Amino acid sequence: MLKIAITLRKKEDHMTFFMNETYYQFLLPYFDIELVVPRTHHHYSDIVKRNDALLICGGNDINPHYYHQRTHVSNIQEDELIETMDFALLQQFYHAHKPIIGICRGIQIINVFFKGTLYQDIDSLYQTSIQHQKGYHDVLIQPHSLLSLYFPDKIQVNSFHHQNVKDIAPSLKLSAMSEDGLIEGLENHLIIAVQWHPERMPPFHQKQFIIMMIDFISQNKNSYLR
Repeated sequence: MLKIAITLRKKEDHMTFFMNETYYQFLLPYFDIELVVPRTHHHYSDIVKRNDALLICGGNDINPHYYHQRTHVSNIQEDELIETMDFALLQQFYHAHKPIIGICRGIQIINVFFKGTLYQDIDSLYQTSIQHQKGYHDVLIQPHSLLSLYFPDKIQVNSFHHQNVKDIAPSLKLSAMSEDGLIEGLENHLIIAVQWHPERMPPFHQKQFIIMMIDFISQNKNSYLR
């Protein structure tokens, strides 16, 4: 069974680490899961060595100083320890040539890490008729992307975010876009990242996403083991 590390989050009391059960139920039948808590020294080499992949999950907003913007009034920033953990794990897994999956905040962390930017608040900074903070909307899967091997050209996805990728980092490429032009998926040879929550989608979507993850992680594992 493949081993995957997943980032924990902190509750608003700044005392309690947690992981939403939806991720646990989504991954448990297919992966050996290791939950990662922040370390003040930011060294995770043992985590990287033990696991085949990293999953960066959802959470609160990224501090905008990382992409050289002033803080928008809507910004609810993630705990600083969580923030530095996400960036450190991403850097260390990527340096080890091990695959990384990003979900919701995960796609935003990945884009910012590779020098991309974000819309800090979709409602006030982007004109759209789509409600991105709740409900479902259509997403266009881009041709020749990894997602296109597992999903049709247009799919309906859930939406729980008020921020979004703005400028795509140079080392990433577009894999999915909402019908209003917002970025919903990014990828490269070591990364699959989506703005929606596949773990909260209906069973068929969940299964397809899991199959894609397993294939992607297995192919990369075979590569770095050679």
